[in-house]
Amino acid sequence: MRVLSCLVLAAALLSTVEGCRKAELPSFVNAKEKNIMETNWEWSKGGVGMIMSPNDANIYVATKSTRNKMMWGSGGNSKNWVGRRSSTREVVVFYDDKVWSPQSLPNGFDQRKSVVVSFEEKNIRFYDFVHMSGGYYERQEEN
Repeated sequence: MRVLSCLVLAAALLSTVEGCRKAELPSFVNAKEKNIMETNWEWSKGGVGMIMSPNDANIYVATKSTRNKMMWGSGGNSKNWVGRRSSTREVVVFYDDKVWSPQSLPNGFDQRKSVVVSFEEKNIRFYDFVHMSGGYYERQEEN
């Protein structure tokens, strides 16, 4: 019985590790774009960082939150997305006014109209393919 319990626990841990490995940047993000995401520090204000997006509708990322969060739109058309805990790495693609995982991009996906956001434990990195710009925000501790 003990051996069976250990095997079940080992399988659960391995599946968790595999889930963490899947949080990688999509293959269409090249070395130049990755470099911009790693070196261009942006300043967030009040726990919120702003990213330009398709149609110049701003995307906001919460830098002072216990969860990975994005907000976009304005007024009655504003939308929110909440992901995993902020200590868990997560990569998402903003496209067609929705947040997608890199593994589930829709048919007809056009990278030139997308924004890639990588939520990491200490930073939130992004690359905006519409404006060909990117950078990162440092996460802030929640008071």
